[in-house]
Amino acid sequence: MSFGDILPIIIVLCCAGSKYIMALGFIVYYDYNFIESFVLAVTGGMLGIWFFSYFNDVFKKIWQHFFPKKDTGKIVINTKKRLIVKIRQSYGLAGIAFLTPVILTVPVGAIIATTLYKNKIKVYSYMLAAFIFWSLLFCGLYHLLDLDLSSWLHF
Repeated sequence: MSFGDILPIIIVLCCAGSKYIMALGFIVYYDYNFIESFVLAVTGGMLGIWFFSYFNDVFKKIWQHFFPKKDTGKIVINTKKRLIVKIRQSYGLAGIAFLTPVILTVPVGAIIATTLYKNKIKVYSYMLAAFIFWSLLFCGLYHLLDLDLSSWLHF
């Protein structure tokens, strides 16, 4: 296996870890079969979730080191805290995970989920289920319907 064979895999994994829909476009472009496309989409998405949830923790520690919280004894309610509470009460972790690959993007979904829910195993489980669902849907429809998107896009 040469570097030219591995480079498309790296591109798809990196894209799936940040912009999931863009990775599906690369999967179509490189013409992977169903199993390869499914595995690449799910693996890349989960690598992105792991990467951004880890860096979220590191960034928080650095931020708190330079800007420690001042304890005034008062509970401050602002629009940011209200939005976070509304998202958590309305959709929960399942809703955040479901929306992450296609609407929220992987970094935003990972940061929201790991901020609101401290149980990372639960966060990873829900995100894995969401990536499996969306990958089965998109890759399955693409291969089941045998679409020729390259002729539509004039590659």
